[in-house]
Order: sequence, then structure tokens, then C-alpha cells
Amino acid sequence: MLIVATGYADRLLNSEQHREFGTLRLGRTDAAGVLYFARALEICHEAIESFLDSRKIDIALLMKDGPLLPVVHVEADFRSPLAVGDGYCTIIESVECSARSVKFALRLMSKDGRTIVTAHIVHACIHATEGGSMEIPASLRKALTPAT
Repeated sequence: MLIVATGYADRLLNSEQHREFGTLRLGRTDAAGVLYFARALEICHEAIESFLDSRKIDIALLMKDGPLLPVVHVEADFRSPLAVGDGYCTIIESVECSARSVKFALRLMSKDGRTIVTAHIVHACIHATEGGSMEIPASLRKALTPAT
């Protein structure tokens, strides 16, 4: 288990890449007061943005000069509900770079250690001016993947 029952671990465990904490607000719930599926993906994407910030990757500069990294594939499994007011932790468990895309594996967990959602989000690497796919630049690949 990645989070101890008494609360969140204060450091990355195992091969985790990044953690982001939050509290589920009413605007992210459905009529039953639990996490709305589209907002779960939003929370996961915000964790990716925070991860990029932590790796000194300037998202605004990427949006302007490229390469662009649009989401091209998403899959998610919803395992347990999360209610309004509940604390959660989004964990980026792995980052895999292929030649032309980046795949993030994420887990959204409750404060008591339940897995709420597991997700995979794939971003393609697109040339900013020509629009076609391109190989991930070496500098971006190095920033995305942990040192070995």
C-alpha cells in the first residue's frame, strides 16, 4: 500500500514520480456528491502539470514553441467513490517515453488508502508549426524521466 492508514506518506515511495494532494470540492462531484468521472481525469491532468512544473518544464513555452503534447489516449478504472470534502492524493506512478509519445500511469487515492481511480494518459509529441508527429527531443526526454 502506498499510503498508510494514519494519513499520507510524506515522501515518494517505490518508483513513484510525483504526488499531488487535494480535497474534493463540490464542483467536482455529481448529483450524488461523489467524484464525477470527467473531473477525475481533470485531477490526474493537473498532477501531470504539477509534475512538469517540478521538472522545470515550462508548459507555456511548450504551448508557444513546441513540441506540443496533446492527449491522444486515456483509460481509467474507477474502483471506489470519493465524497465531497474527502482528502485525496494523486500519484504519478510511472512516466514512459516512447519515440513519439509520453505515457503517464496515475493513481488517485483517498486519505485512508483506498484506490479511487487508476488511469493512463498518453500525450503525443507534435511539431508546433508543421503539425505532424515528431520524436521527443532529448532535452525533454531527459527532463521527463528520472535519472538512473
